[in-house]
Amino acid sequence: MGLIGFPAYYFIWSYLYPQAYENLPLRLFCCLFFIIVLVRNKLGSPLQEHMHWFYQIAITLVLPFFFFYMLLMNNWSTVWLLSFMAAIFLHILLVHITWVMFAQTLAGISMAILGAWASKGYHLEFSMDWTYMPVFLFIYLFGNLFFFRNQQEHETKVSIAKVFGAGIAHEMRNPLSGLCATIDLIRSTIPDPANSSKPIYQLREEDVLLLREISNDAMDIIRAGNETIDLLLTSIDENRVSRATFKKHSAQHLLAHAVDSFGYKSTTDKSAIAIKNTDTFEFLVSDTLFKYVIYNLFKNAFHHRCGEAFAIDVFVETDSAENRIIIRDNGQGIPKDVIDQIFEDFYTTGRTGNYGLGLPFCRKVMRSFGGEISCDSELGKWTAFTLTFPALHTATAQDIKHNLIKLKSMLMVSDEADLLQRAMKISRSMGFKLQTMDVLHVLQKSEFEFEYDVIVIDLESVKANGDILSHIEPLLSFSEAKIVYLHHGMAMEHQSHAVYNPRWIEGLVWRLSAPVVIDQLLFDTVIPEAKPLPSEEKPLTQTIMVVDDSETLRQLTSIILEKQGFNVIQCANGDCAIKTLTQGEQAVDLILMDIEMPVMDGLETSRRIRHSTHDYANVPIIAHTGDNSETTLEKIISSGMTDFIVKPSDQHQLRDKISVWLS
Repeated sequence: MGLIGFPAYYFIWSYLYPQAYENLPLRLFCCLFFIIVLVRNKLGSPLQEHMHWFYQIAITLVLPFFFFYMLLMNNWSTVWLLSFMAAIFLHILLVHITWVMFAQTLAGISMAILGAWASKGYHLEFSMDWTYMPVFLFIYLFGNLFFFRNQQEHETKVSIAKVFGAGIAHEMRNPLSGLCATIDLIRSTIPDPANSSKPIYQLREEDVLLLREISNDAMDIIRAGNETIDLLLTSIDENRVSRATFKKHSAQHLLAHAVDSFGYKSTTDKSAIAIKNTDTFEFLVSDTLFKYVIYNLFKNAFHHRCGEAFAIDVFVETDSAENRIIIRDNGQGIPKDVIDQIFEDFYTTGRTGNYGLGLPFCRKVMRSFGGEISCDSELGKWTAFTLTFPALHTATAQDIKHNLIKLKSMLMVSDEADLLQRAMKISRSMGFKLQTMDVLHVLQKSEFEFEYDVIVIDLESVKANGDILSHIEPLLSFSEAKIVYLHHGMAMEHQSHAVYNPRWIEGLVWRLSAPVVIDQLLFDTVIPEAKPLPSEEKPLTQTIMVVDDSETLRQLTSIILEKQGFNVIQCANGDCAIKTLTQGEQAVDLILMDIEMPVMDGLETSRRIRHSTHDYANVPIIAHTGDNSETTLEKIISSGMTDFIVKPSDQHQLRDKISVWLS
């Protein structure tokens, strides 16, 4: 509808100032547009299919034709000359395809000349100043050139961002597949009521221990998946990194956890990383973001390693003003002229798997910590990244802490006025948000209304109102806040059945050192220790080879298959699978093959197996893939694979698929 604005405007102007130009063709032109719009409104949806062509025709008539026609009809007046120049700029902005824009311009100007020639009695005199032509050409050519360049840069960055998002989505398949395999293992361990009428079931001790271990692993997988999602959401904000989740952590604990939880491609990779000293320091960071930085540096180091004796050494250095973590590898190094560019957005070395977003985001994260990241390297010898953090007592760290406290909130539940007044005084001095509530008022709240960082409950006030602690605790069971019970005398005097683990603090301790205790509650944290998954041996029959570069998914799949009675051979990539098959120490009855793997992917591995002259050339190969697109399936078929199964897949799908080829 906005396209009729220009002709409608000049249609009205022609009546107000008829002496300005020949207005009869203009009125006819505007009437034609009104007729087109009315027809469009009457036809409605049938015309929608042709709106693309309607738009192109309308642009041609409204911009190059109309303005050049009026320029000719008014003898190249200055007003219409400037109007035509403005129409050129508008034309460039509205039509993104250069050749279409030039075609419209040529058609519009040609029709304008023809129309002006007919309107002036089939006679047209050019009284123009030809010096205007270079100006028109300059506007068209350089306007299109600059617009095209900016459009290309924008599309390139959007494309890279989409690839980065696709990469994150792809990385999420591994934790989801691992979680699916873990749940399947749990389901295969516990008795199935559908196959038994017993009212009571018994589990062996080894099964109970296995369930406990894999439950812990499942929670670790869920936490890792949530961290990945949080990182993706955080990275969308290009201006800042949220500090809402910052807490006080130990550098040694976080580093050890990062080394243990990094997604290694093989067990040998884990042995390549070593923390060289036991020094440590405390800092205010988000453990998720900190581990992201460490993971990114590890991943880059492994991606650019060279030689057999590859190693990554981690050093922790402490100082009175600042602390440092140095991650040094003996890989291929970085050229001196490139080091200044590696922290720029979208800069990449060009190698597969790089999107140019990792290191810039690491710098953004480090600066949110109040620190910095720098790099030094010697080409062909080593690369060292230095992470610098401010000491907790410095002005930088204290400023971060002061801003963080403003984001914190605390609920104080008590009927004692003196206790509430002291809490309000501490809140004003420290800067956190405080809400006070009497005991009976708590019972009127719903579970979702307890979204605080800390909840402090005065048990003496609770006890004075009768035995209502058992009614309060269910309301707090869904809150993620740290819950504190203030008690007098022995804590055991209060009967608590909370599903959460409250922190018990003696009332006198709270009164004497409440600011220190609140500071610890708001910022201190405990790092859980990861536990390894135990292995289990079962009676073996047929042999299945599991080929996957994800060690977690490979192990969990193997456990599921072993519990179903199969012997399992694990390989981290296609090259390992070929070597294992060639050695022939044990016959393989079926291969479960991942598609995307380093060294040699699943497609190339399948081709080599099929083209070999050994006995294993005809072994069934089932592709274990997260991509079931038509293109991928065509590649699977052409590589000689027997079948495919989409991951994550449960144990029943996997068993049914295998049974088809091993029956």
